[in-house]
Amino acid sequence: MTSDSFATGSTVKACLAPNTLDSFDPVLRRMLCGAQDFTKQADGRWRPQGCQLGLARCFEFTDLLLPVAR
Repeated sequence: MTSDSFATGSTVKACLAPNTLDSFDPVLRRMLCGAQDFTKQADGRWRPQGCQLGLARCFEFTDLLLPVAR
């Protein structure tokens, strides 16, 4: 995975990279470890779709593992 060719508003299903998950609390890490839907923002970052956990943080494309278009 080298470049982000997705357009703003695209949605992908992906997992967060292990090194990204390491920065979270262990309980939150378990909740975020599975595949989730991420939507590309206008600034190029990716936000978990729905943000059900109240997670305001966005992620870089390199933080996503195996993104598959939805």
